[in-house]
Amino acid sequence: MPRFDLKLEGDLALMIALEKSNREIRSAAWKALKNNTENGMQQAKKHAPVDTGFLKNNIVAITSDWPNMTTKIHSQSGYSGYQEFGTRYQSGTPFMRPALMFIYPQFRKDMLDVMKGALR
Repeated sequence: MPRFDLKLEGDLALMIALEKSNREIRSAAWKALKNNTENGMQQAKKHAPVDTGFLKNNIVAITSDWPNMTTKIHSQSGYSGYQEFGTRYQSGTPFMRPALMFIYPQFRKDMLDVMKGALR
């Protein structure tokens, strides 16, 4: 069954710069990543179609520890891909893509701010 995940990762150049930077910069990058992931999860839940509530209740944020700097917004529902993209019988009701479009500008700004701080 198709599933749909949204994965956010830190930029490799940023990660290299952060390895050389101080603890505050690394903490700021991790905080920005986690906050945007949490916000994205909330937005995905907000846009998720609700019939039984199963889809909405099974959207979770998954984080990994430093230095991987990886987070994921995961829909554990086996039919989430069908909901997102539709089938030949019904059109989709996107919930992950609108969440991504909502958080992208803030995520980009936050990570650019962290990079500027790290490269000073």
